[in-house]
Amino acid sequence: MNQGILYRYSPESGEEEAQLVVPAQERERILQEYHDAPTAGHYGVENTYKKISSRYYFQGMKKFISEYIKTCPECNRYKPTNQKPAGLLAYAQRFETLAIDLFGPLPETTTGKKWIFIVEDTSTKWVELFALAEATAENCAKTLIEEVLLRYGLPRRLISDNGPQFISAVMQLTCDLLEITQDLIPVYHPQANPSERKNRDLKPRLAILVGEEHSAWEDKLPLIRFAMNTSVCDTTGHTAAYLQFGRQLRTSDNIRHDIRQVIDNDNFVPEITPYLKRFANSILDVKDRVEQKQDCQKENFDQRRRRRKYYKLGDKVWVTIHPISRNNRSRKFMPKREGPYLILTLRSPVTYEIADPTNPDQALGTYHVSALNDYQESETERNTGFVAPLKKRRHPKKKLSPGSEPRRQWNQRGSL
Repeated sequence: MNQGILYRYSPESGEEEAQLVVPAQERERILQEYHDAPTAGHYGVENTYKKISSRYYFQGMKKFISEYIKTCPECNRYKPTNQKPAGLLAYAQRFETLAIDLFGPLPETTTGKKWIFIVEDTSTKWVELFALAEATAENCAKTLIEEVLLRYGLPRRLISDNGPQFISAVMQLTCDLLEITQDLIPVYHPQANPSERKNRDLKPRLAILVGEEHSAWEDKLPLIRFAMNTSVCDTTGHTAAYLQFGRQLRTSDNIRHDIRQVIDNDNFVPEITPYLKRFANSILDVKDRVEQKQDCQKENFDQRRRRRKYYKLGDKVWVTIHPISRNNRSRKFMPKREGPYLILTLRSPVTYEIADPTNPDQALGTYHVSALNDYQESETERNTGFVAPLKKRRHPKKKLSPGSEPRRQWNQRGSL
């Protein structure tokens, strides 16, 4: 005690100076000075603790510092995280799901086409490619119904990204009337859409076939579709054509060289029974292969992931954003997260809908759990109530008017 001020001195610590014991009402001010101030630099727990503990002391100081930094809005908005992304791999049931996507815009063809509409059956990996003049919701829904659903039947689920064509009232109404569950992938998480791989594979194949005639791509689509559907898939161990029709698609080479083309004909009775047995065994083999491949993919994927946080309705979270440099603003200096936002609903085991706390009934979008971080309330917030988001997001509303604008005006992943 010195002039009514309490100090703490411990010879065993090796410190030459005594530590000033800080009363409870002054602790937050000390943290503001040693963490929030421009000269403090918003450093982490260890660095801040070392600076403060060299001059001050109070019971439970390190825990107090840790909790204070967890609630620092600037640290949460700007600092990167060293944690593995949350959310282990989840895959859908087989034989019941279609994935759709758009590719373009491309150079306009002689028939006025500029877009490719991709539809993939996630079980057999069978793919359909359709050329569209405009990437509108009406064109996508019409093509999907007339060219796919009326040919192959109705799926249980339809997976797509958050493009305006797919979140429009037209597509939502189509799915509602046909009792199809529409699953929109989380923004900035294209891994959730199987057709994204076909989208990636399509570009080099088109480039090779069109050569210098960039507007001749429409005529090449049947060739690329045939190649995709007759290639052996690493996951299933079979071609998509075989799983779709129970036989390999015949080519001119088969006709010229396959000496068994007569006895392999379905009308050749002695061959029918063993043929059906082979096909049934192949289907069982595919199921085993898919499960083994998915288990392997899940194991490899989960090694780079941490177990997710289970959020409940009303939980507060930070949302990871992906700013773009523009004019005199650099993305390096922009926030990495925004919030706080409210958890609205659980859409799947690893995706959530979020809402603005000022309008908790209106969903702002669907997010993968890896894009969400816990929001820690400060003592001030706990005493005064919830704080509005530091910046309102501008995601599309849950229900849109019929139709949509061209896809080029939107980010391919459905974000701003």
